[in-house]
Amino acid sequence: MQSIVSDGMELTIETGEHWYGKMKIFLFSFKKTPQLAVWIENNQGDYISTITATGKSVKNNWKSAPKEGRPEALPVWNHKRQSSTEQIDIVSSATPKGTVDIQIDNGSLSNGQEYNVYLEVNHSFNYNDFWTKDNSGVNGQPSLIYHAKFIAGVPERINLIPIGHGSVDGSHGNITYRLDSFTSALSIIKNALLIVK
Repeated sequence: MQSIVSDGMELTIETGEHWYGKMKIFLFSFKKTPQLAVWIENNQGDYISTITATGKSVKNNWKSAPKEGRPEALPVWNHKRQSSTEQIDIVSSATPKGTVDIQIDNGSLSNGQEYNVYLEVNHSFNYNDFWTKDNSGVNGQPSLIYHAKFIAGVPERINLIPIGHGSVDGSHGNITYRLDSFTSALSIIKNALLIVK
């Protein structure tokens, strides 16, 4: 019989130099925060639960977007959650304006089992010399994926590290394990730390 984690975990996301982005509409320039989602999978790649996700991504509530929304904003998480019956709106929130501390009490994890935690983050209009308006639409640099492994119930402090990116057009949920074309997107987040208690 497997015991259930009850003490929870904590995730701290420290904002980086490019946490705030800029969006220009006509003559007006707006400061914006990124979209992000954090979720847990088992070692077989099965989605278990979402820890947190920004409200616009959860509700598909975008201004001036096509009717299908913005699947390219967080494509890996969007494809993972599509087969889930989880009530995503329970964990949705506005995009935080500073360092984020999230308390996690996830009763669906079993002590002694290894799991994966993923963080996906994205700024629209985040162009660079490689990801231009011509080849990336409104996205610019695609979503970045951060990852860490942990064992439920084993106290540890683990940094999530960037491992790749999502689909630039949202057409699939695969991770592309390359980061050489990324610039400012790598400093949206300064550090992401998972504390297993």
